[in-house]
Amino acid sequence: MRNQRPDSSPPSCQAIGRRRALQAASLLPLLGSLAACKAQRPLVLAGRPWPGYEPLFLAHNLGYLPAQVELREPPSHEAMIDLLKAGQIDGVMLTLDQILKLRDQGTDLTIVLVFDISKGADVLLVRPGLSRLTALRGRRIGLVDNALGYLMLSMTLEKAGLGQQDVQTRLIPYESHDVAWARGDVDAILTYEPMATKIRKLGATPLLSTRELPDTIFDVLAVRPAALLSHGAPLRAALLAHFRALTYLRQNPWDSAYRIATRLEISAEELISSLRGMELPDLIGNQRYLSAQDGDLQRVTTRLSAIMLQAGIIRQPVDFDRLYTGAYLPANSTS
Repeated sequence: MRNQRPDSSPPSCQAIGRRRALQAASLLPLLGSLAACKAQRPLVLAGRPWPGYEPLFLAHNLGYLPAQVELREPPSHEAMIDLLKAGQIDGVMLTLDQILKLRDQGTDLTIVLVFDISKGADVLLVRPGLSRLTALRGRRIGLVDNALGYLMLSMTLEKAGLGQQDVQTRLIPYESHDVAWARGDVDAILTYEPMATKIRKLGATPLLSTRELPDTIFDVLAVRPAALLSHGAPLRAALLAHFRALTYLRQNPWDSAYRIATRLEISAEELISSLRGMELPDLIGNQRYLSAQDGDLQRVTTRLSAIMLQAGIIRQPVDFDRLYTGAYLPANSTS
């Protein structure tokens, strides 16, 4: 794996304005600097609602995030991927398996941050009366049509000793999971917070979660390599803001919960409960995961890659070249 170092920042546009009076012989380097100034739009990072991503959004709420960083929340997972492929966003908040699938399909991304490790927040919810995994035979199971949905389905069926031919799958957009459940469209559904909380209120009960599938679902921030070079300084500032907000969350859990819960359309109590279903690595944890020398993320990815290959989610073994880097993590979590 190669760690990339961003280019040095261009001269200020204000300084360039003063040089316009120089002779024509000096204009060529000047034009190059002008182009660099013009290219310095904000670093655009996008993510969908998920408690693990909230420290970065909390950083914006608290005023920690620099003006050179813009956060977006596309209306759907599919819309976010389309924006990424169109070059309209620089980085995405997704699960590790989704990043691996995007790279397998030819979208070059480098992981720069581990947001969380799911330890119960991703869950299989079932109708009352379904108390064993083997009872899923012949049942309708809802899931999202993406790498995460298929990965959870594959691991669920393996635990149940069933094959995909033994169940009926229903592909349902995440935003419609609660509606599909209320209509009775499915007998079980693979979902995650905050939607899982909404469906439990409708009478669903958990049968399996990432508490029984440890070190499988990681949420990460992955950025285009070109953006690492052009926006290295804003990215470092964004990661510092994330860790500052994470510290604030731990020191002021209820104030943070009320700020976050409004965005996720759940109560502060439900937000606190959902956060108990995940681990939020601090700076030291991220340094361990993203270490260039045998980082923990490489071990996890090797295992996950084997599962995804067997399930047909990716076509070839994971290429670790530029998969992740710790080069943009701050030296400490306060400055």
